[in-house]
Amino acid sequence: MFFCFFFVAFGISGCKRGELSDRESPETGDKNFILATKYVRDELFDEAIHCLNDVARSHKISPESSLLLGTIYLDKKNDPVTAIYFLRKYMDECGNPRQTQIAEQLIDTAKKEFLKSFPAYNGIAQNEAELMEILKSLKNQNSALRQQMVTHRQKISDYEIRINALQNALQNANKENLMPHSPSSQSEAVTIHRVEDGETLSSISDKYYGTPNAWQKIFEANSATLKSPKSLRVGQQLIIP
Repeated sequence: MFFCFFFVAFGISGCKRGELSDRESPETGDKNFILATKYVRDELFDEAIHCLNDVARSHKISPESSLLLGTIYLDKKNDPVTAIYFLRKYMDECGNPRQTQIAEQLIDTAKKEFLKSFPAYNGIAQNEAELMEILKSLKNQNSALRQQMVTHRQKISDYEIRINALQNALQNANKENLMPHSPSSQSEAVTIHRVEDGETLSSISDKYYGTPNAWQKIFEANSATLKSPKSLRVGQQLIIP
């Protein structure tokens, strides 16, 4: 298919500007252009690309080189983006309607090849309008995903703030439970406990505070009547802050 187009494009029809045909143009008479066409026939496409780029640098207008570069990049190098660039360049420089029409068809093919690289492409697009709709759909999906990411990041940030606040509150509560109360606070909120047989400060602490570790709080509140944590007497009254 590539070689059929090559011979049609460069052997029969030609790009014309004004009255000057491609057979008379400096571009197609350039030794590098002639060598490039030979490389194409020999399927040496990298060498052909090198020669055609030399032609483009040597000539201000080089439509035939652009057309051949576009077809090579599309059909042989699997690079539709670069192919579109050279094919559009060809259309800008060439005045032959028939050749321009061929270039437009190649550009449509290159766009389809480019879209096939996207997972969302389903292969049903038949024209440029449908291709643009697919691209628009992909952009909308991208935008929606970005918005979801922003929303989720904000939620994570909110949760982190709440977790930090809860951790700080828990730490403060633990410190408050283990911190000895001052005499003034003891007089404001106290409970009187009568010591029963077998009780210890730890068991009394567990009864009132849910932990045996707050026994020192009770001991300090009753330091006037307790010589040591083990000097409890049955029937003794203790202040429970």
